[in-house]
Amino acid sequence: MIQTSDIEFLISTMNRSDFDFLEKMFKYHNLSDLNILIINQTTKDKILKTNRKNIRVVNVFEKGLSKSRNLAIKHAKAKICFIADDDIEYLPNAIDTVIQAYQDYPDATLISFQFLRENNQPCKIYKSQSGYQNRLLHQQSLSSIEISFNLKLVRNNDIAFNNLFGLWARFVCAEESVFRDDIIRKHLKVVYIDKPIVKHYGKTTEPDEGSKAYTQALTAQKYLQHKNLIYLWLMRYIWLLLKRKVIKPSQISQIWNYGVTAVQDYKKLTSEQ
Repeated sequence: MIQTSDIEFLISTMNRSDFDFLEKMFKYHNLSDLNILIINQTTKDKILKTNRKNIRVVNVFEKGLSKSRNLAIKHAKAKICFIADDDIEYLPNAIDTVIQAYQDYPDATLISFQFLRENNQPCKIYKSQSGYQNRLLHQQSLSSIEISFNLKLVRNNDIAFNNLFGLWARFVCAEESVFRDDIIRKHLKVVYIDKPIVKHYGKTTEPDEGSKAYTQALTAQKYLQHKNLIYLWLMRYIWLLLKRKVIKPSQISQIWNYGVTAVQDYKKLTSEQ
């Protein structure tokens, strides 16, 4: 039976020197009842210190969102972990929803949920039915704050965020999808629950669809799925952008070049590791 004490919130933040942001994140929850791990990417003049047993802090002097997530995985202690940012608000039923999900799907390595905008509307078009999602192709888009995972299964299978993806990396987004895809490739279970657990304030950090940053990150992520067929995927992606009027015909060659460069860069960077 999973309890609140079996859950830990892994928060990535930057340049924090106090805990005021936690009150906003957990306005519907008692902080003293929660296990919280904060990865604070900061400078030596902005150190976050804690004297609370249930709130742990790791101050690091480097940048990179995936690096932050991986440090959190390394230092986490609870059975079930939430991926969290510092600009969100957990809904009153968030913990109960997650506990119920892991009771319904005890073999799940990753369970994702929904998140809401400030107006309480879903941030994207979600699938209307909960269940397993263990196909690499045709996956629903994924945001970090939708993610929870079984810590033991993640560690035992050497699963981590790819440091080439995420803020301050070569590819500025798609790290969540790469993380999920790695879980699926290792024949572990991924589940989606059609219930919201969190609200996000303001604009997300994900770049606009059709932009250089978004196109290159998405193409690099899809390259991991399609390999030598990536250029067929890229042609279809450009066609969809045109069909939905995200781009104009005059931008076709530009988007194509973005994608080609992304594949070349990913190959080069991985060969250097």
